[in-house]
Amino acid sequence: MVFVNVGRSGTAMLLAGFGAVPNWIGIGSGSGAVNVNNTVLIAHTDRNAITGSADTSTVQKTSYTADFTSVEISGTNLREFGLFNLSSGGTLWVREGFASVSFDGTNELQIQIILEVV
Repeated sequence: MVFVNVGRSGTAMLLAGFGAVPNWIGIGSGSGAVNVNNTVLIAHTDRNAITGSADTSTVQKTSYTADFTSVEISGTNLREFGLFNLSSGGTLWVREGFASVSFDGTNELQIQIILEVV
């Protein structure tokens, strides 16, 4: 998973008391290369709010989790996901790409993104 440049800028803005906290996880079917200059998912298909609130119980880590129902992801060839600060548009904080995973309507999906300060 890549913490993109725009996400780094967003973190700096939050430290300064400005900006919007990431609360949404988006999924997509795009297969383009993941790098620090990504600002969007290549082929965004859906976005859900994180489940509950971000888990900050572990020192220097924040965990974001979102659930996608079998109906939402039926027929999806998932190849990417990312963390966003708004329900639509907004800022992409992190992006991950991988080999295609197909969903046929019998599976549900839960994505967990962990950010750690090292």
